Amino acid sequence: MSHRSFKPLSHPQAGGITILVVLMLLVLLTIAAIGMSKNAFREIIISGTARQGSMARNVADSGIEWSIYWLDLNNSASASAAAEAKILNSLKLALLADPTKSGTPWDAAKTGFTSYKPGANPAITLPDQATLSGTSQAFTLGLTRMGKLPVTDMGQGLGSGAFTPATGSESKQAPDLWAVRSDSQVSIGGVVFSHAKEAWISTPVQ
Repeated sequence: MSHRSFKPLSHPQAGGITILVVLMLLVLLTIAAIGMSKNAFREIIISGTARQGSMARNVADSGIEWSIYWLDLNNSASASAAAEAKILNSLKLALLADPTKSGTPWDAAKTGFTSYKPGANPAITLPDQATLSGTSQAFTLGLTRMGKLPVTDMGQGLGSGAFTPATGSESKQAPDLWAVRSDSQVSIGGVVFSHAKEAWISTPVQ
């Protein structure tokens, strides 16, 4: 009586290799998914930081615009002028009266001559739109007198008092030149973002 032996259709190790390949693919997919989620989270952080940085830049621009407007004596002398605006213009007049103070930045929020320290004690606080949760916006200003503005090849004044900047002489008929520095502080949830911007402004002689 003969006995037949049947061989299995596949080797016993074939199933183990398949499981191992599937596990490796699962591991790779998991690593890829984690990497993609980290990139997405990083993009969210970058987007949020860019928005807050943009707010800080806008506030610094506001400081420059505020200075341009209130450095005009006609504006700062009005009855509706803010107290900070009057202090700014008082500093401007004091710098004009004392040439030895030229070339040095002075705090535009202080009475008298006080050296400017960027970001210290915000002088102007901007109103928050709809009072966003814990968001505050402010800027500090530094004012520096840079002397007279030399306008090349242009005579100013009439008669014997005429002033020609091209000759290098200095006269009260030449515009005054100022450097204004605005340092913004935007606080969001206890995190402070800052930005500095400087502009040179010319004003009529006073």
